[in-house]
Amino acid sequence: MRDNGMIKNIIAMAAGLTLTGCLVTVDSDSRPIHTAWDDGDVSRLELGSSDQDWVRSSFGEPVSKMNYADGTEIWKYRNRSEKDTEVGLFLVFSVDIESERIETLSIEFVDGLVSNYWVEEDRY
Repeated sequence: MRDNGMIKNIIAMAAGLTLTGCLVTVDSDSRPIHTAWDDGDVSRLELGSSDQDWVRSSFGEPVSKMNYADGTEIWKYRNRSEKDTEVGLFLVFSVDIESERIETLSIEFVDGLVSNYWVEEDRY
């Protein structure tokens, strides 16, 4: 019986060591691929005041434009970035995880003036 208890203690200690600190982030790097806008640009949009010419000169040509029957127009701008994360286990092996982030800024116009805007984020 004494050997059985010692084996359980060794197993418990090994499990405890395995569960604490075995997964560590070794390195993480984020880099922009394409940037059309930033938060400072978006904060300058004024509802009912900013017009299409100002938006075009500030953000450039949109990635897409949608026109609706009621005269509403929505312009879309996209930012893309990649993130690489290297994760190691007891420094025995490592895994490189790559992810892509796409932020889409949608600007809605009514009668040529900004009436609304929002940002959507997708991660792949």
